[in-house]
Amino acid sequence: MTTPPQIDAADRVALVGMGSELRGDDAVGLEVVRRLDGIGADRLRVIEGGVAPENQTGVIRRFEPDWIVLVDAIAFGGDPGDSKWIESDDLGGESFSSHKSTPAMLETFLTREMDADVALFGVEPARIEFGTDLSSAVQQRLDDLVAELSDVLGATQ
Repeated sequence: MTTPPQIDAADRVALVGMGSELRGDDAVGLEVVRRLDGIGADRLRVIEGGVAPENQTGVIRRFEPDWIVLVDAIAFGGDPGDSKWIESDDLGGESFSSHKSTPAMLETFLTREMDADVALFGVEPARIEFGTDLSSAVQQRLDDLVAELSDVLGATQ
């Protein structure tokens, strides 16, 4: 899915940020979803999945979303801070991040277990070393990333 998902204004969306705040740009998914918390009224649920987003499946299930949007740092060959809607098939089974499960595994599980469509929004990291903060390249793109997701979600900031 290199094009954004077609989310209707009435669709319920679970927005799941993934990553570790201890590993530089791996935290971008968490930072982006935090900035979207509180928009979209009752139709948008922001969930900080952290390094074990699979532990939030009960919260997601109870919300009964039409869409589940995963937000994560994904190395896809772009410039740091670039974003891309990613097909899980393009990821393979490996993940550089600190998650127990890879984004592809989580997407496959959610698609199978939930009555919802699943989309993965990836952000190219500059660095994911332990003990680092978000890189300046990713920090400079945060507002654009939030605006891009907000547009797709049909939410107002």
